[in-house]
Amino acid sequence: MKLLSLEKYLLKNNLDDEEFKKLVSEISEKLELEVVSEDRKLTDEEIDYEYIDFLIAETLESLKDDVCTCEDDCGVEDCCGTRVEKNLKKVYEMALYMLREGISYDDLTQEGIVGLIKAHELFEDDKDFKLYKDYYIAKEMFNYINNYANYRKAAFKDYAKHEIHKDSHLKVSLKDRDKSEELKKLEKENKEKHIEEMKQLEKRAETLFDYLNLKYRLSEREIKVLVMYYGLDGHEKKAFSQISEITKIDDDNLDKLLKGAMFKLSTVDEKVEL
Repeated sequence: MKLLSLEKYLLKNNLDDEEFKKLVSEISEKLELEVVSEDRKLTDEEIDYEYIDFLIAETLESLKDDVCTCEDDCGVEDCCGTRVEKNLKKVYEMALYMLREGISYDDLTQEGIVGLIKAHELFEDDKDFKLYKDYYIAKEMFNYINNYANYRKAAFKDYAKHEIHKDSHLKVSLKDRDKSEELKKLEKENKEKHIEEMKQLEKRAETLFDYLNLKYRLSEREIKVLVMYYGLDGHEKKAFSQISEITKIDDDNLDKLLKGAMFKLSTVDEKVEL
């Protein structure tokens, strides 16, 4: 099942834990990650390098692999990290694919970790855990993004309603009576125009903050480079020269691409195009 298909299904169906477990058991296939975002590069002016959060880079650098080379030899269970610790890379990788505008990457990964822990508690068998953990990670991230979208939608609609009705019960002051008819007419026209704009905003909020209309934060190339640079797909981290050779991107542009991607992971863009 593809990630976007899962998101669409969750939008239409409010599943409790038991229903969701039944769903993923029936699907019985790995969750397929996909990129559906536009490839828009940030300009140098848009990237403020002082706001790149190096704690995120340190976290990505320190993630454990889902491999233990010595457990069989030493006989110590979880000697290279717990099952949750060894699967944190998957959380941070999936967050790259699900990150939308207005969402904090750090917060999104924390929600994904909650899903990973739920899968760990539900599936004792390693085979089942590996197959279904991605669904639980995605579900918790979906819930977080969807709650954000609904909150922003409600906030914009409340603001629009307030602007539409704020002058409906005001009394006419002596100052208003002294205004010329021409000025009163102009103010009335401006008020009617503003009310119409607020009505349009109220309608647009319904679709503007619909889950599927939220813009993705990262492009396909940015995700690909981050995954290779930090080894988030379970493979070894690749050197800069290796990534450049694979992607056919020269060193200067690759450096800008990586820094731009890290800037996006470090900031939350709350701007909304109305």
